[in-house]
Amino acid sequence: MPPDWMHQREVPRADDFMAPLGPSLPSISSTSTGNKGEFLGSLYHLHRYEATEFLRRAVQQLKEDPQLREGPPQAVEIYRGLRISAYIVSRLGVACRLSFSSLDRDAEKQLEALMPGSLVVLSPENDEFRTKCFVGTVAPLPEEMDRDGPPPPKGVVDLYWADPADAVTDPSLKLTMLGPKHRLDKYLYQDFREIKPAQYLKETPDSKVIYPQKAAQLDDSQLEALTVATNQELAIIQGPPGTGKTFTSMVAIETILKTLQACHMNRMDSSAYIAPIVVAAQTNHAVDQILLKCHDLGIRFARLGGRTDSDIIKESSIMKLRARFGAFKDGEEALEFRELQSRISSALGRQTVKDNLLKAEQLHDYGVITEDQYNSLIQDDEWENAMTDGHVEYEPCPMTKWIDEYTQQPDFQRARQNCIRNNDYSRNSRKKLRNHRFLSMQMDHFETVLRTMHRDDDGAWYAKGKRLLSENSDMYKIKPADRGAAYVFLHKSLHTYLADHFKSLVRDVDANLKDMRVNKRRNELDAIQRGRIEVLGCTTTGLLMHRDLLELVNPRVMLIEEAAETRESSVVAALIPSVEQLILVGDHQQLTPNTELPELSLMPHKVDLSLFQRFVNREVDYHTLRVQRRMIPEIRQVVQAFYPYLRDHESVRSPERQKSIPGMLGCSVRWFTHSWAEDRGASGFDYSNPKEAWMIVELTRYLVKCGVSPHDITILTYYSAQLELIQRTLGMDSQLGNSDVLGIPDFTWSVRTVDDFQGEENEIILLSLVRGPGPGGRAGNVGFVADENRAVVATSRARQGFYVFGDARNLLHGKGRNVWGKVHDAFGRGRVAPFIPVCCPTHRRLTLVSEPKDWRQFTLPGCKPGCTPPKVRNNMRSMAPIGKGGRSASPSKSTTPSNEGTEAPPVPVEPSSSNVSDSTTQAARYTSDQILEKGMRNVFAAREEGLEASERAMSATSGPTDSSPDPELEDLIKF
Repeated sequence: MPPDWMHQREVPRADDFMAPLGPSLPSISSTSTGNKGEFLGSLYHLHRYEATEFLRRAVQQLKEDPQLREGPPQAVEIYRGLRISAYIVSRLGVACRLSFSSLDRDAEKQLEALMPGSLVVLSPENDEFRTKCFVGTVAPLPEEMDRDGPPPPKGVVDLYWADPADAVTDPSLKLTMLGPKHRLDKYLYQDFREIKPAQYLKETPDSKVIYPQKAAQLDDSQLEALTVATNQELAIIQGPPGTGKTFTSMVAIETILKTLQACHMNRMDSSAYIAPIVVAAQTNHAVDQILLKCHDLGIRFARLGGRTDSDIIKESSIMKLRARFGAFKDGEEALEFRELQSRISSALGRQTVKDNLLKAEQLHDYGVITEDQYNSLIQDDEWENAMTDGHVEYEPCPMTKWIDEYTQQPDFQRARQNCIRNNDYSRNSRKKLRNHRFLSMQMDHFETVLRTMHRDDDGAWYAKGKRLLSENSDMYKIKPADRGAAYVFLHKSLHTYLADHFKSLVRDVDANLKDMRVNKRRNELDAIQRGRIEVLGCTTTGLLMHRDLLELVNPRVMLIEEAAETRESSVVAALIPSVEQLILVGDHQQLTPNTELPELSLMPHKVDLSLFQRFVNREVDYHTLRVQRRMIPEIRQVVQAFYPYLRDHESVRSPERQKSIPGMLGCSVRWFTHSWAEDRGASGFDYSNPKEAWMIVELTRYLVKCGVSPHDITILTYYSAQLELIQRTLGMDSQLGNSDVLGIPDFTWSVRTVDDFQGEENEIILLSLVRGPGPGGRAGNVGFVADENRAVVATSRARQGFYVFGDARNLLHGKGRNVWGKVHDAFGRGRVAPFIPVCCPTHRRLTLVSEPKDWRQFTLPGCKPGCTPPKVRNNMRSMAPIGKGGRSASPSKSTTPSNEGTEAPPVPVEPSSSNVSDSTTQAARYTSDQILEKGMRNVFAAREEGLEASERAMSATSGPTDSSPDPELEDLIKF
């Protein structure tokens, strides 16, 4: 005989929840299972207890304290003011639909979060579980039950009653319902003291996370972040620039996948499908970056949405996946849709411009005229049959004969001629319209004439026509002079009928498309399961667009990259009930969410607030990565103005990373300040600085001439007008604007706005700040250049060289001082000046460049015509050739060093410049994360070989020299 527990009802009843005390719990040994029946019974009772106990406790709390003075019940949501609105019969059973008696958008959203199968209990509001308790389970969405019914309205829930005797039918009865709360709600809507462990960890052996070997490569701060991201329900990770947050995210994804696999292996049915991790980011670029790394690691992924430039990702789109597994099928919905398309085209065709009159048959078929009226029109067709000479304007028909006498009146003829003169739609133009794939909705010409004649009679003509038709069953009993009014009323009545019919067809199409979408989503789910997809990637906008698919997939883990740049509404709305763990990775000190209307970013609206920032504001624990692998130390010192705790990884302090930029010997960080005027755009909100743009383009030209690869240079600016100006200037340059001259086919210069470059990096960054002094040289407004989040992005993109162009004096006044004052201090006084020092590596001659044209004087890196070693300022004699008789030549006189130098024979190009460029270009092929992953030794192996060759060439060509720069300018070189 089966054990007692096997006879228990599958769904608990009211007495289980109304009991003041929970059931006694069985004990289970950690070693011995004992009797099979008892062991399985114990497991059943424990799981049943876990599913019901929170609701039972909430029922008891409401019975004793309906006002909830001691706080809301734990892990239970309370829904008040629900009423019965309908009953729905489907193949799965009879479902009761509940909706709110009054509009409550927040409660409606919570109601929609209830998962199918969730257990709920209800009681009349005036009882509050004192004597009555009804038990139900949440029914599947109507689309999943039956496609025949209309789509459900928002803010409703369908229930199956556990006991049919509990079925409530009184629509006036207000109900209180208790249901399970989303696991993450406590972090979003309540104060909390601690973050709980991720639920799925309980399903692993020993409740432990399984880390990949790659985790050993992480630094201490990354390892700390990884531990949080793989253990807690909610993880918030801040990744300052260059700290490898994407690499850390990838290790976290690998770890979670291994852990979820262990969960399923630990189940009785280990072959069950493992729901994929959902990975989302604000931009398509960031999504693609993660998915490409998944591809490199052999992680099976699918991309939701098709906006990608990667062929690899295109092949893994959800559309391709559907086709690959043959999951896309033309069901009945598709056939019905094609039929509806035909019916809509036919319905629109009846309203298309035509040079003819209304048809008597059409008016009769659609009930616009009576049977007697129709018979009166067609009883004499002799006149109609005679109209075959082809010289009449309208196609012969019963209506032609009936209206003919009216159209001969002088008033009608005059109105007709006026309409022809003023009509914009000739026969040819109307023919062209009909040849397109849309249908014109213009009135026919005869109707237009009639309306023109009576446009100012306030509807009296329509009323007259209606009266005449209602009084005459014989259409010829209507006087010829009154038939125009009757005709217009017939036309209006027919149009009303056709419009209503068309709207009905549109509603049918909408319903059909919803059915097709459900079928499509099921096919996509089937493809995801058959493809064993482990990661689903999309933008944060895609989270909302594909929410219905995600609800079918039931993911347990959601990871949001660029979380500080994503509106909190996008994340909160995407938290479907199955999500057990939310990982937010971003940096609230960089760009914030965008708003189309600036006023919405101000208090009290703050639409630009991210969920990441909200948690930071609430002082929720977040974990920050602290070791950067992107910037050389000189650039890191600038960024450290915003991140005091940031420190260098040993790789950026290596000799390989300390090599100077070709042509900029010893000058890797520089702020060129000037007082050049800005130009204001026509809109008043965009700015450019022509001379600053020219200066930047000339420096770019010089760097390329010195051997820097164009791929290694990115020009950033705050304003789109400046971006366009720089692009035009580069394009007009005979060398920089010609990809053939550059030797790079189809090359396009990287000129970007600061907002568009977050998450990216390059070897050399030239930053254009644009804003200049105000009228009369006074300090001017700097606009959003003063925004600290943008300044963080702007100053942290460079790996090897960072050059800022902008009026420092202007930026250090007003609201820009708080931000750019810190940057100015980090640069130091020696690096902020109205010139850029360039030193000839051969002659050690220093040149101070302060105007755009100054860059054109260099024929070789740092070297210009007439460049010679500067003369020594001390009393030592210069070494001179020995003359005849053993006498030396006269000693040189001591002179003041000159920037121009003296004439000298041509000097060889800096031997190391091309090699350094090659190695720099090679290093540029690796991002900070790749450097971390591959290790510095592999990345710079080729570079070391090139540098050794450079040193050998330097020794062979240059030889020793006894000259050096002016000691007073020495600090300008030693940067």
